[in-house]
Order: sequence, then C-alpha cells, then structure tokens
Amino acid sequence: MSSRKHHYLPRYYLKGFTDAEDGFFVYDKQKDKIFRSGSIATFYENDLNTVTFSDGRTSDFLEEMYTHVENRVWNSLDNIRTSTNKTNIGFLDKMHLYMFLSFLHWRLPSNIDFVEKLAEVAFDKDDDTLSYFHLVDRDGGQIPEEIINAFRSSPPFRKAVKVLLPFAPFLQDKDWDKSLQNWRFLYSGDHKSWYIVGDNPIITEGQNDHDPVKCLQEFVFPVSGRILLVNTDPPIEKDFPPEIVVKCCLAIIERSSRFVACQNKNFLEALVDLYKPYVRFKKNHLIIPDFSQALRTHMSIFDYYTQR
Repeated sequence: MSSRKHHYLPRYYLKGFTDAEDGFFVYDKQKDKIFRSGSIATFYENDLNTVTFSDGRTSDFLEEMYTHVENRVWNSLDNIRTSTNKTNIGFLDKMHLYMFLSFLHWRLPSNIDFVEKLAEVAFDKDDDTLSYFHLVDRDGGQIPEEIINAFRSSPPFRKAVKVLLPFAPFLQDKDWDKSLQNWRFLYSGDHKSWYIVGDNPIITEGQNDHDPVKCLQEFVFPVSGRILLVNTDPPIEKDFPPEIVVKCCLAIIERSSRFVACQNKNFLEALVDLYKPYVRFKKNHLIIPDFSQALRTHMSIFDYYTQR
C-alpha cells in the first residue's frame, strides 16, 4: 500500500483554491475554529479507499483507479482554470470535467452511507441501479443467488460500488451530454479568489443527490477560487452580482459536513459571521433554497430586460 491518507477532494483540484504557498484558511464547523492549512493536510480520511479482503490482505486499488481517472481529467481542468470569460471551452474539456464530477460526487464522505445502501440491492432483479454491470460465471452462465448475496454483502464490494456508480449517466442516459450545453462558467470580476470550497462542494437542492443518473442534472460547483460552474435549465446568461456570490458561499458552508476553505481569511471570517445566525435561530436549512431562489430570480430579471 502506498499511503493511508486518501483525499476525497483531490489535491490537484484543491490547488485551485490555495495561494502561492499551497495554503488556505480552513473553517471547522464542528469546532467553530479557523486555522491555516494546505491541500496535503485537509479534505482527506485515513484508509477511506482501503479495501480489506476476507484473508486479511489490504489493497488501495480504488485509490489507484481514482488516480487513473484524475490523470485523464487534469489537462482539461487546467484548460478551464486558465480560461477567461472570452474563452470557448470545448466539449472534450466539459466531458472530462463531467466525468470528474460524477466520480467526485460518489466518493464524498457525505454519500458513503447511501453508497452502501445501493450496494445492498446491487444486481437485484427488481433494481436496475447497476444494470449496466452483469455477474456471470466463466462460461457466461447465471450465478447462484447465494453467491451474489455473499458478493454484494462483502466489505470490498460495498466500497467498490462508489467507482461503479459514476458510469450510470454515461451508460443509462443516451442524452447525458445535452446538459453540458447549459453549462456556464462565471469568473470573478477582479480575477481574485472569492469562491470557497467545502467537503461537499457540489451544490444541489438535494432531491436527486442519490440518483446515479440525475444527481448532476442541475448544480453549482466551484471549479477554482475565481471560477464557478453553473448548470441550470434554462442556462444562466449573466455573471452573479456580489450578493449572490455571498449566498453561493453560504450555500457551500451549509452543504459541507465539516470543513470549508478559502484563501482570504477576512472573507472567510465574514462568511462565518453571516452563517452563524442561521444556525443559532435554526434557519440554516433555508440557505440553499434561498440561494436557488436568488439564482432563479437573477435569471428571470435578466430574461426580462434582454427581451424588452
């Protein structure tokens, strides 16, 4: 085994939010504390992708698979992160980012419990979640039910499901690429890093989070500290005003289970100060719906003025 420290947010992705010294400021929601850290020391769990077999052997082949996928993505991520609002981002770069997001979604600690629930019904006759994979014997014949039950209840398979689920949109939705037409990349006006990152950075309204095909139908995602990806239907056609940027950052804090990070300590402190009253008065569940409503209102106002 190479390392026990397994990042659920890859370090290469996190570098889009760090400063020249590979550092940023991290807010721990549980401890209510802000501290200085870096990409190597945050957004990871020990043995998150370590698989233990029945004979006691261990393997991090899942970590190797993530590395293989990521190495195909980083060039496209670089193209996007160095782009401007005048850049025409190509389909291949969008496709690679979509693949990264699909893998990222299912490897997040916030989704681990549901991945295990999906593993329990995998290959069930009444469940088509993993219908694009088939278990057969070496001659192509049917495998006895008791063997299938033993396989899907094994700890290695229960962990491995999270690298099978990301293929669902590509293999179960023939129109998976159409949503890429709605993608819009929004850039900070002063080229500074105003967008923050959290341990659950794909902002959705939550209805389809556990649907392997629909989980990325509409979402907002910080590509870097200065670039935000917005996927809505209809697509957004105008940059966010500052007040919606703040709502977006608050949504990332709310969406996160524990950690969020930002280059600018003062900005992070200000966001935390805005976030705490929501928690104190038990209104934090309204943050993401409020952001979604502000986004829809922003789109409607823009449509009104462009159609006049």
